[in-house]
Formats: sequence, C-alpha cells, structure tokens
Amino acid sequence: MGTWGAGITGNDTAQDLLEEYKAAFAYYDVDTALLKIDQYVRTMFDESDEAEWCDYFYSLAEFMWKKGILTDEIRDRAISMADNDFGMDSWIEAGKSAEKERRKVIEQFKKKITSPQCAPKKIKLDVHMDDIFEDGEYVAFQLKTADKIYIPQYVLCKKIPDDLFHSFNDKYVVIQKVCSRIFRPSVIVPEVCDRWAVFRMFKGIYNDPEDIVTEDLIEADYGNGSPFFEVESSMFYFKKRGYKIIGKGSVPEYKPLDGYPCLYFGLNTPNCNADSDVVKRVYPFELELKEMEGNIEQLYWIIDSMLGREFGYGHGLPREEYQKFRQMIAKEKSERRNRLDDMLSRGAKVYEIRQDILLGAAVKLPGDKPVLYMGTTEQKYEEMLIKYVEEQE
Repeated sequence: MGTWGAGITGNDTAQDLLEEYKAAFAYYDVDTALLKIDQYVRTMFDESDEAEWCDYFYSLAEFMWKKGILTDEIRDRAISMADNDFGMDSWIEAGKSAEKERRKVIEQFKKKITSPQCAPKKIKLDVHMDDIFEDGEYVAFQLKTADKIYIPQYVLCKKIPDDLFHSFNDKYVVIQKVCSRIFRPSVIVPEVCDRWAVFRMFKGIYNDPEDIVTEDLIEADYGNGSPFFEVESSMFYFKKRGYKIIGKGSVPEYKPLDGYPCLYFGLNTPNCNADSDVVKRVYPFELELKEMEGNIEQLYWIIDSMLGREFGYGHGLPREEYQKFRQMIAKEKSERRNRLDDMLSRGAKVYEIRQDILLGAAVKLPGDKPVLYMGTTEQKYEEMLIKYVEEQE
C-alpha cells in the first residue's frame, strides 16, 4: 500500500477502508461493526505488519471520534500503540525529517481522540443503492430551461437563441434504460454500493409524451457517435422533471461496457447546465452549407484539430523528444494560421458546413482551388463542401 503523507489518512490503506467504515457503522451497531471490520482487515494483514496495522487502527479511531462513536477500548488501544512507538520503524528509517513530522501528527492525533467527542452522528452513505427503472423502459422527462441560458458544448457549436431555448421549458425528451453499473461495492456490507443507471438518448423535443411512438425514435449522439450516457441511480431529479414511462422494448446488444459520459441533472453553473447538455444532443439541427460570417477564429480550432489528427499529441514521448515535438507543432500551427490570415487579407471567401458543430470550412481565393479545413474525418462532408463551393462560382 502507498503512503503519501504523515497524516492519519495519508495512505492507501486508510483511504480504502474509510468507505468500509461508513458502510459497517451505517448498517450495524458499534460492536458488530467493529467485529466485522476486524475480521475483514485480518484477511489482508494483522498486527505483525505494524505499518499497515497503524494505518488501519489509527484511521478507525479517528473516524469513530469524528462520528461520536469512539469506544474507550479502541481509544485506549490506539493511545497505547502510539505511546509504545508501534509502527514507527518505517518513519525512523525514512529519516529525521519524516520521523519528526510523523511524531507531530501522532501527538495531535492523541490529543484529538482523548478530547470530548460530539454526540453520535448518523452516518450518511454517499451512494445511490436503488436500481431505478427496468431495463428496456422508455422514459420521457421534462426539460427545465426557463431560468437557464443555452451553453454550447464548445466554441465550434452553434448557439441556440435564448427565446428558443426557453420555449423548451416543460417539454419532453425521451431516453431508454439500458442497464445499471455498480461501483464501490462494500466487502463488509455487500448491500452497500453505488449504482449508476445507463440510458440511451433519442432525438426530438415533444409537447406530449403520449404522442411519442417509441418504434420511430432515432438515437441521438451523446458523444463519439454513441447514444449512451449514465446518471446517478436516483429518482430525485426524474420526479422533479415529471417523468413518465411510455413503453418498454428490447435493450440494444451493442452497448459499450464502460466509458459512458455522465449527465448531472443538478448541474447549473454559468459555464454548464444539464438542460443545455440534453438539448444539444436532441435538438434537430439541420445540415447547413453557407458563407461564413464573422467568427473566423473558429478556423483556428479546426487547424488545431487537424494537427492533432496528422501528428498525434506526443503522448508517451521522452521529455526531450516531447519538447521537440511541441516546437514542431507550434511552428506548423503558426505557418498554417499565417497562411489562413494571408488568404483572408487578400479577400478570400469562407464557406462552412455545419450541423450544430462546425464540421469544416473552405477558404477560396478567386482563381485558386479552395483550401479545406475539416474538423471531421467523414469524407462525405468534405465532398458536400467542395460541391457547394463549386456551385457558388
């Protein structure tokens, strides 16, 4: 196990056990919880491993003191260990500075657990243990856009006007429950785990969920061409958003096993809100081909994207090679941006292809072939853009 600090919980053992402490003391009385914790810990190590045992026992005593449930026995055993330098060998071997810092921590720890503790606190488990909805159920829920602004995903995305975004308030979008994923299961209390519900999202914003025909739904892209996302397995926000179950169907077999993006219903900040996140996935943006007006700096982002596709990002390179790589990329970026600026200064026209996200642009000087800046690798968009530019001549 790793140790990164002299603090009582500055090690992997303590951090791993904290969730087990919460589960055990939340589910059992103190004596039963202590017995089950001790049995679990002894499957990994015992008092003969002094360093590990200290990380365990000191963190247990501190946890119990903070919750107002520290027993005299646990307190006295922890104090006796500290007074007898139990587990100090590794700190002494680490040098005088490390030993001094650890002894200071231990003295503070002794003062803490021998001081009056608070009244017993109810231990709250920061997990979602309920399994919401059945796999295959189609769920419609309301958007809540009235008091929010639409925030594009990033600079290349189209801005939905505020009045249009606000008009979506109390209208419905549709998702389908796919499966549940379990995280952080407790060994001591198997019932305690953190569940996340995986859904797939569909295009469309609806006035009345009763009018939705589930067989006609078209999957939305929630990221990387996938409709899948996950949320905390809690009914709280679904109830606030007037959810309705509108049917049940088969679950897709092609769902990925992990790596889902998350939707946080409670998120509402100046830079991000859940309703913007949903709308940008389900709103039926039309494919547009037109002359670009203003905001030409978006092409700089396209240039950066193209450089990444062409040369990679230098991940895994030794430091010296990485520095050379960054210098090469900086030079190439400067040259491409200068070329773009030069064409624009000479009166070049810029044509864009967009579907919410700016997919690419063509910069055209009279008599010259267009120079393409593509943010996507799909050939069809490049062909459509070239054809459109030719039609403008």
